[in-house]
Amino acid sequence: MRIFSSAQKAKVQGVIDAHHNLLTQTLGFVDAEPGFPVVDGQVLKEPAILVFVRHKKPPSEVLPKDRIPRQLEGYPVYVYQADPLRQIQAESSAYEDLSASLAAAASGQTYKGLAGNPINIVARVTAPFLCHVGPDAGWPVLKPFLEGAKNTLVAAMYDLNAEYIANTLIEVADTLNGTFTLTWDDGMTAVETDIRKKLRTELGPKLDGWIVHCGKNKRFASAYHEKVAVRDGRAFWLSSGNWSLRSQPNIDPVGMPADAAQMYSKGNREWHVIVDDEPLAKLFTQYIEHDKAGSQAEDAGLALTPPPAFPDILVPRDALLESFALAAPPKPIAPQYLPSHPREVEVRPLLTPDNYVGHITDLIAGAKTSIYLQFAYITWSEAANDAPFTRMLKVLARQSYAHGLDVRIIVGSTDAAIKIGKLVEAGFNPAVFKVQANIHNKGIIVDGNAVLVSSANWSGDGVVRNRDAGLLIHDPEIAQYYQSVFLDDWDLRAKAKIPDTTAAVVAAPDQPTPPGMVRISWADYYE
Repeated sequence: MRIFSSAQKAKVQGVIDAHHNLLTQTLGFVDAEPGFPVVDGQVLKEPAILVFVRHKKPPSEVLPKDRIPRQLEGYPVYVYQADPLRQIQAESSAYEDLSASLAAAASGQTYKGLAGNPINIVARVTAPFLCHVGPDAGWPVLKPFLEGAKNTLVAAMYDLNAEYIANTLIEVADTLNGTFTLTWDDGMTAVETDIRKKLRTELGPKLDGWIVHCGKNKRFASAYHEKVAVRDGRAFWLSSGNWSLRSQPNIDPVGMPADAAQMYSKGNREWHVIVDDEPLAKLFTQYIEHDKAGSQAEDAGLALTPPPAFPDILVPRDALLESFALAAPPKPIAPQYLPSHPREVEVRPLLTPDNYVGHITDLIAGAKTSIYLQFAYITWSEAANDAPFTRMLKVLARQSYAHGLDVRIIVGSTDAAIKIGKLVEAGFNPAVFKVQANIHNKGIIVDGNAVLVSSANWSGDGVVRNRDAGLLIHDPEIAQYYQSVFLDDWDLRAKAKIPDTTAAVVAAPDQPTPPGMVRISWADYYE
């Protein structure tokens, strides 16, 4: 069976509907749907009934009267831990405003690109690129880049929650001849809000800051998710990672070998690049200013109300850690200026929602020998307003079975069982997937000749309706720098066995954090 067809799903759904009363009596019942199950860490390509509960327990802890039948009308039944999003959608009374806000966010976006679509160009860069990855070499490279600013610093950032980064920004901005422009997302945690207030207090008129509000009838759907910083209008840093504790951990595994041992538990896998090219730097600045001005104009005409607050999430501490006892000791990858010999490099700047999906679809479709992807998550969608994203995924699904094409996909471990199952239902080859903890990357390498460094998550909003930035770089030496990191992850850290769904639960208001659990923000869990 290559796909789980609509007709087959309808048959299984009919069985679910016929036994609705029985299923809803299940202890902690949240939802049930047709799907391919994950059995012993692998997707089983057979139609089944997937039942989602708030707290999945071992069979030995469930009384016989509370157990779900193993089969219903010939279809096997499998039980999963419901992810936090399903949990709040099921709690319509407790999270009514939040559920309605999430459902409506993907409609009525007001964003309009710049006249002439200037982002849709092919640039030719002659200066070498500073290629680097995290957690190996994030903050030790970003910090001196920021400190090199003399006149202006222009940044777009989804998440800024690291105090040491905020302090560096204050120190840098104080010395600028011009201003520090910072646009960021409106979904701030308490820590981010405190840092925003600190920046405003310490910098005063030196800071030209603006919060880009997202949601229904706003510029972007659910996130102003870009991660770009332009220095003096001449060079820029672009990344998959935020200015956060995990995306830019305050460690230096390359310069201080003692930091290497625990680097994968302290930081995420990220890809970063610094580019010294004035035309591209000015282009990204132009779009950041465009977003700021457009958002300011929209806010002036709206009666803004604070978005509904997302609850925190309680996650088992063990689920946030990864054991490398059987892996080789980490060998941090040092930053490199590439290409090693001067030459012109072809670069295509990308933005969502402007020009990302079309060019990435073409990139995947044109692959001849290999496609390597590493993403925090890939969320299948058949929604009508996600059609460009769905088309891109279908192209990749076909390529996953292409003869002679080496396709490998690493996804983050959070909710991987359900997400990979959905992709296999849609026609993906299950053999191409591996799962890795602490993945925040959103990168692609094709044929060892082209690499995408980007902040765009693979969801409908992430590709079609949010703001993200990326660079598609066509150069074998640069591509193979990132490819070597990918293959190292594939061989040493990623696992072919898909883990069970994470036992994450929505924290009730004022609920203490139970022993063995870690409280994290909604944004950190889903970002």
